[in-house]
Amino acid sequence: MGCYHFHLNQLSRGKGQSAIASAAYRAGAKLECTYYGEVSDYTRKGGVVLAEIHLPKQAPERFKDRETLWNEVEWIEGNKKAQLAHSFDITLMNEFSMEENIELARRFVEEQLVARGMIADLAIHDPKKAKDKIPNPHMHIMVPIRPLQEDGTWGQKQKKVPVLTPDGQPVLNQKGQPVFRAVHTTDWSRKETLEELRSAWARMCNELYEEKGLTERVDARSYEERGIDKIPMVHEGPNVQAMEARGISTALGSLNRLIRALNDMKERAKNLLQWSLLRQSQLMERMLFLHQPTLADYLRNYYDKRNAVAESYAYGTQKAKNTNLKQFAETIRFLEEQDVRTPEQLTEKIQELDTQLKEVSQRLKKQLAALQRVNVNIYAMKEYFETRPVYLELKKKYFGREKFKEEHKKELNGYYRSERILKENLDANGKIPEGKWKREADCLSEEIAALRKEDKRIHAMLRKYEKVKNHVEALMAEEGEGVSLPETNKREQSTETKEAVRTMKPKKKHHGMEL
Repeated sequence: MGCYHFHLNQLSRGKGQSAIASAAYRAGAKLECTYYGEVSDYTRKGGVVLAEIHLPKQAPERFKDRETLWNEVEWIEGNKKAQLAHSFDITLMNEFSMEENIELARRFVEEQLVARGMIADLAIHDPKKAKDKIPNPHMHIMVPIRPLQEDGTWGQKQKKVPVLTPDGQPVLNQKGQPVFRAVHTTDWSRKETLEELRSAWARMCNELYEEKGLTERVDARSYEERGIDKIPMVHEGPNVQAMEARGISTALGSLNRLIRALNDMKERAKNLLQWSLLRQSQLMERMLFLHQPTLADYLRNYYDKRNAVAESYAYGTQKAKNTNLKQFAETIRFLEEQDVRTPEQLTEKIQELDTQLKEVSQRLKKQLAALQRVNVNIYAMKEYFETRPVYLELKKKYFGREKFKEEHKKELNGYYRSERILKENLDANGKIPEGKWKREADCLSEEIAALRKEDKRIHAMLRKYEKVKNHVEALMAEEGEGVSLPETNKREQSTETKEAVRTMKPKKKHHGMEL
């Protein structure tokens, strides 16, 4: 199975983002933003294989220049929270050569984006990886949200249309005036368009796989659409991965580690549930010929056999028997405390644990996302006060401003970025709600700690149930040939099923990127 990742988000001033800075990073270039008066220099960034702009037929040739294009986008958008551009992050296939990936990317841009009238700023990255890491070639595509008109001038992103009643009459407000709603002038932002683009990229990749005679395939559908009961991983990005590699824990890294652990536990619970359902069916057949044995009966027979084996020891027989007795008593006590006496009740308990795992997973994901948002604000506040003295010193200078700006570029960029974020999150009095953020972070941290404690409790319960399962399974395996059923074919079928259970292993997990 190939690695499929196709992610779309919007670059927005409301998030403290700049179209010029984003384009410079993706192209590995140095660009000046005339809107903010900033220079973004990423010429030292490695791994940029290709950076080019694709234009529709009505676009002016001056938009071939990246700085010109994105400065016009910045100036044409007047709202302080304006959405500037769509940003596509798409993984390229490791099974293809870089030349094949480049050709495939260009085809996708021309056939799926430019053909719809979009301007596409394409950049292909192939970052260096350590020997034990999987290569991660990928492409970034920036597309202005505002469309071009046929004469090459910028058009409108939205238009107002009247709200109508079911019989076609305009809806009026309390003042008797018509009510209008805003609609997009293009279909670029529609969910259906995104699904078409995702499917088109998957189809193009699969066609090339087939052309090359490879068995790998990619699927644009999500886990839920494919019926896979797994939580999708969150894309970390190069900055988060670099921090994690240096041993610095991040919110996204912690979230992905938690998702992996929850998926592992869900897989174990699923396997345990499948085993329990299978064993329940087999035990129901056996109970027709036996006196409906309970789990305690099976465990007693299991430990009786272990005691019989201990009798053959040259020494340590009594010690082995005492150990068996202690384990038997602890297991029976646990089952009685949980009121589990039959395989049917064991199945119900496993299903209950599976439901609890899903609830804990959803709550943890929600709380971690909320904590991440609060931490972004707290970090921006800290960065703002740390870099503000540099900004104030720049304001005082009359000579050597450009040299000072170059020497303190990192601090100034941090100041502008944190200032934009803080402005969007001030309280009603126009002040930074530092206390509120810290209280929210403390409260969320306590809730996350409690959820993780609950997670460990469920995990411990699963281990105990697995111990019961293994003992019963071992006994059933030993008694398989001695089972007396009315028909021979049933006995053979039961033996084959037992062998399938003994050899059942969890599926290998692929932790690639998924959208």
